[in-house]
Amino acid sequence: VKSMLPRLARNVRQTCQATGKKAELEVEGGDTLLDGDVLSKLADPLLHLLRNAVDHGVEPIQERAPLGKPEVARILLSFTRQGQSVVVRCSDDGRGLDFAAIRSKAIERGLLKADRVADERELARMILLPGFSTRDRVSEISGRGVGLDVVHDRILTLKGTIDIRSN
Repeated sequence: VKSMLPRLARNVRQTCQATGKKAELEVEGGDTLLDGDVLSKLADPLLHLLRNAVDHGVEPIQERAPLGKPEVARILLSFTRQGQSVVVRCSDDGRGLDFAAIRSKAIERGLLKADRVADERELARMILLPGFSTRDRVSEISGRGVGLDVVHDRILTLKGTIDIRSN
């Protein structure tokens, strides 16, 4: 895994520059051995996840201090083995998913009826749909609705699963 860490760290730095945010990437399990083909197929999904962590998860610097958070956000990427499988976790100390925005966009796109109650788990899965974005404006980083659907497709191709949690 450690062979791709410089690329992942550069991705976080560039996304921070583009968004005016500050974040550090920490990696656990960098010595985890992966098949070269799996590693190359995992690179793009990881880049998408890290961009989303900075752009959607991490709050702007001026919002972090009143919340008692350090100016520099922490993004943790961990790799562990469970039998023949590799578990990859990406987490950040940001605000979590905006379930109200996800619900609103889902209703707007006709994916959810306004009178229907949807739990957070169901709403979280909607961010994996093609073309789904909570952004009203397109930027160089996000808003096109391309990203997490690509991550989902790649993970399925690798016979993997995605579990989304927000605190």
